[in-house]
Formats: sequence, structure tokens, C-alpha cells
Amino acid sequence: MLLLSLILYSIVFVSGYLWIKKKLKVSNDSNQLLYKHINRFHLIGELIIIAVSLIALYFMRIVWEWRSSAYQDVILVVAVLHAFRSVVERRYKKDSKQHFLSAYASVSGLLLFLGIELFA
Repeated sequence: MLLLSLILYSIVFVSGYLWIKKKLKVSNDSNQLLYKHINRFHLIGELIIIAVSLIALYFMRIVWEWRSSAYQDVILVVAVLHAFRSVVERRYKKDSKQHFLSAYASVSGLLLFLGIELFA
């Protein structure tokens, strides 16, 4: 049942992502890599978020032996990274409208995390 729910969630997420991209006419930078940092502030901010989350996951799983089987924490970290990217894109690249897609990915990731946390 969980696998079927994840497949359905993926279909809804991709269709929503494509709909938002088409509706808002978000530009696609085809000459860039798949993922590129916006500026140095974004790079350092993401590294700090990743370092803090790795330390927190280490303490939660190994030191305190709390949430040892919680695999969905990675989804939460990715959602937070998308939220940070959305804020930085809104601040520095407002005209490209990419921040809408990052915010959608962040909210969708948070909903996926909550769904798995509550119902699995």
C-alpha cells in the first residue's frame, strides 16, 4: 500500500510541477547543469544545512538511539533545502520565477514527510 501511495504521489507531484511550469511560463536554463548554486551565499547556506542535519541525524540515530528506523528524515532535509533555495531564488533571481517551483517542491516534500510519518 505504501508503494502504491508513493507512485500516486509521484504522478501527482510531476503533473503539478509541469502544470505550474507551463502556467507561469517559467524559463528553462538548458545550458546549465542539472543543479547549480545561485551564488556563494546559497552554497554556504546549503552546506550549513546539510552539516547540521547530518549531525542531528547522527545524534538521533546513534547516540540517543531515537528514531533509528526513520528513513523519511532525508525527505525532510531535502524539503528544507528546497525551501532555502526558494528563498534565495526569490531574493536574487525573482524574474525567472524559479522560486515558485522550488516552493512547490518544498511544500510537496513536507506533505510527503508528514504523510509517511503519520500513516506509515
